Amino acid sequence: MALSVHWLYRPRFRLCLSVLAFLLVAALGTLAISWQTSQGLRKDHAASLAQSVYMVDMTLDNAAVAADTVNYLIGAPCTEETIQALRWQVAKVPNVRTVNLYTGDTIYCTSLFGEKIDFVSQGHYAGGQLMLMSGNAVTPNHPLIAYRHDVNGQGVLVGVDGYFLHNILRLLSQQKFLVLKVGDQWMDNQGKIHRDLGWPKGERMALASQRYPYEMRLVISGSDHWRYIFDYATASLVLFPLVGLFVAFMTYGLLGRFGTPVTALKTALEKKQFIPWLQPVVDGTDHKITGCEVLMRWQHPHSGLIPPYQFIPLAEESGLIVPMTRSMMAQVRDQFGPIAAQLPKGFHFGFNICASHFKDLTLVEDCKAFIDAFKENPVHLVLELTERELIEQTDITHSLFSSLRRMGVLIAMDDFGTGHSSLAYLQNFHIDILKIDQSFIGRIGTDALAGHIVDNVIDLAKRLRLIIVAEGVETQAQVDYLTPYQLEFLQGYFFSKPLAPNTFIEKWLKE
Repeated sequence: MALSVHWLYRPRFRLCLSVLAFLLVAALGTLAISWQTSQGLRKDHAASLAQSVYMVDMTLDNAAVAADTVNYLIGAPCTEETIQALRWQVAKVPNVRTVNLYTGDTIYCTSLFGEKIDFVSQGHYAGGQLMLMSGNAVTPNHPLIAYRHDVNGQGVLVGVDGYFLHNILRLLSQQKFLVLKVGDQWMDNQGKIHRDLGWPKGERMALASQRYPYEMRLVISGSDHWRYIFDYATASLVLFPLVGLFVAFMTYGLLGRFGTPVTALKTALEKKQFIPWLQPVVDGTDHKITGCEVLMRWQHPHSGLIPPYQFIPLAEESGLIVPMTRSMMAQVRDQFGPIAAQLPKGFHFGFNICASHFKDLTLVEDCKAFIDAFKENPVHLVLELTERELIEQTDITHSLFSSLRRMGVLIAMDDFGTGHSSLAYLQNFHIDILKIDQSFIGRIGTDALAGHIVDNVIDLAKRLRLIIVAEGVETQAQVDYLTPYQLEFLQGYFFSKPLAPNTFIEKWLKE
């Protein structure tokens, strides 16, 4: 559905299609439309099921890695060395919240509390391996999934953060009923755990994992068929035989409103609807402005300001993220270059980039043009690596990194601790800045495990002599917790939400 159909938006072609629709009404029937729509809808939903199983499998693979790593500790006494080995897996492996040792129905050693006796029945685990939980003693309202690795009645229990599973369901369940089912329990797209699944009315689809005892389920309701037609098969509406001329007029209007998602992004890019918003980054000690992160927003003419999580994944998948980022850099360059003298010395601008940017060398040209615009008062340009797609090590990649370093561009590891390759990036690429993910900062003071993770990440970054940015700082308690570490930079709503450029200039530069 990603074919370019920009000509559909031109009034002349819309009129021709409307006339053609009227002529074709008598020849094509409702049955053909219904069949075509059902096939497309099943295909898309099957793809959603496959994608959700793939992503959940990846999350559980992390738990399996943690369990396999401490496999040698099964049956070992709960000594300080054993506890440290368990805690190291929590700090090292993405998505893992706890690692525990058990024998029979007794948990006797945990990464969180050390030597602690707790009980859990082996019969509660689906397939003897997985169990959904609405929370634990530390975070009773924070869901997780327990992964059990058993060896002759003894083994390892790994708690996987339900936050990531919840995000998978939320991102893939738009306009559909999609749940994760483990045994007789299931998680909805709100992160709530339920027992016994009641199917809504509609066509049912399910896909079980080939590696773990769970399955993803969804339902295609009658309204889904109509929604699919309006979103992806507008031209098919002209085939309804009873609407005749009315359908021709409706087609003219609808073709001006609907298109494929990729087409909508292309049109928005051509009309310069993607605009930069800036979130201040402050000094970790005196909280004075030192830079900003440039965040993309979609200024839609009908829907208003659209946040990035609703369109960035598709932009990255389609490759449109590259020209969109180039537009962001050009807009910031053109607005802030003429007022470079107003910027504090050493001011930095951060832009998010992904794997698509590393497929050619145009990024180097964009960065050079940006830096050259601030010759009056040089700034630091920071490129923040995201991990939604893996950056492969190729000749182009290494050449690009080398060129960027020669220009003085700084590379930041964004959302550290949540991606699938954070440690690999630190090892394979020269990283200058490490940004601690807001999901850990946000739980400081409420989740002991999050505090341990933050402590370990800061220690790791300082050992590697990396600049540290704490993202998502929202409360005074979080500021007080981070202050003794004397971090270089802080960022979050405590200091400011993202602002439009003019507002940012008035509030942070002129004041």
